Amino acid sequence: MLRVTRRREEGQETVPKPERHVLVCLNTRPPGNPKGSCGEKGSETLFEHLKAMVKGRGLGERVIVNRTSCLKHCSRGITVAVYPENVWYAGVKEADLGEICSAHLEEGRPLARLLMPDIPWE
Repeated sequence: MLRVTRRREEGQETVPKPERHVLVCLNTRPPGNPKGSCGEKGSETLFEHLKAMVKGRGLGERVIVNRTSCLKHCSRGITVAVYPENVWYAGVKEADLGEICSAHLEEGRPLARLLMPDIPWE
């Protein structure tokens, strides 16, 4: 694991690049759409909770959590992608966030039980 520290350059304090970037799909489709959407499955709340959890665990300088539009796996949502590992999670629920933070974001071990199956993009 990389150690993240602030440093000064030319009299200014800078924040280093994060180790990981987490994308949470917030796309919403019209009600009744056969593909469904992450938004209708509660991704906005999940995003807010994950962002707060990352900050609360002291990971704020090591991990960036961003909202995104469609990640092309609507029927498998809520979809979460973690970079630079290119790990994609399917069907993420709020109850999974603690384990994602501790195992993957803190220790670098992706969660096999949530991995997106190797399926065609929708």
